[in-house]
Amino acid sequence: MASFPVETSDQRAVLGVAISFIILPVLAVCLRLIARRISRKGFDLSDYCVVIACIFAVGLQSVSITGVLRAGIGWGHVTDVVMTYGMEPLTLLFKLLIPLQFLWVLSLSFSKLSILLLYTKLFPVASLVWIARGTGIVIILWAFATILTGCLICQPFEMNWNPTLPGGKCGDQVTSFTVTGSINLVTDVIVLVLPMPHLYKLHMAMYKRVTLICVFGTGVVTCIISGLRISVLSTMDFENITYTIPLANIFSGLEPSVAVVLACIPLLRPLLGPSKYTPEQSGYLASESNNTGKADRHFQPLEDDSSQYNLRPMGPSHQAGVTSGRGGKPSTANSSDLDSEPTDGALDFRH
Repeated sequence: MASFPVETSDQRAVLGVAISFIILPVLAVCLRLIARRISRKGFDLSDYCVVIACIFAVGLQSVSITGVLRAGIGWGHVTDVVMTYGMEPLTLLFKLLIPLQFLWVLSLSFSKLSILLLYTKLFPVASLVWIARGTGIVIILWAFATILTGCLICQPFEMNWNPTLPGGKCGDQVTSFTVTGSINLVTDVIVLVLPMPHLYKLHMAMYKRVTLICVFGTGVVTCIISGLRISVLSTMDFENITYTIPLANIFSGLEPSVAVVLACIPLLRPLLGPSKYTPEQSGYLASESNNTGKADRHFQPLEDDSSQYNLRPMGPSHQAGVTSGRGGKPSTANSSDLDSEPTDGALDFRH
């Protein structure tokens, strides 16, 4: 099998991104799992989904590295590759496009499912839960459709890497990539904006709301990469694939790896340790039953030495409100959490 020397800027760019974004998502997932342990919380389905997404993302980057070193990605034009190394590298490259596409869609699907599962736990609001579930179903169907399209677009299947096969035919692969990428972008936007109204309505200091919106809004980076990927894919030429694929390969590998990293960011707060409690943060509005059985609504201070807002349910209703401490109207939330004990039902937004 041919081995290509790393000589061009395109080769170095693909390898640099691939190696960097093998390390970063693995590190992010490890930190997320450590943070869960620090907060004494067991792993849930959201954690398992992001681990699976990370495995697929690392696999995708590994295929990209193989493509540079063994299949001529970025080395030069197809004519130069064939004249120097023969048809074997080109055949391998077309074979590698299949796992590249499948790993891309699987990694992104599990990343987004992980985020949606996290939303349903943090924001147990009926409307959000139903939208999250519906979006999750769309993502699963999109993943199946993308894989099915990749399997059927060339008939027989060998036509993917052997275009001289008698009687074979292939559909427009560039258009297929563009359509699946566009659907992916739509779901990216839905996942990004879904929690924003609920974050904005929280009754807490403005800077804390802005901080939370920024943390959950980091997904905009994935949307930008997804949009750039679609633009780059539309310019890819399968007739000169070794020369035109590097940028598309970079964005296709970058998107799922970044998605994994961003899916972990909201849960890394426990790694920072406790911070000094600021006195101006007050407490939450709780409902308790008095001896007569009637609800007694009152403010209870946060007995905590860490700078945080707790959305902590009290009593059988499991509802609580958050206020800024100056008599503001409370916002309610159900039992869920970012980094508190699972038994106390707290949703901790720390800075």
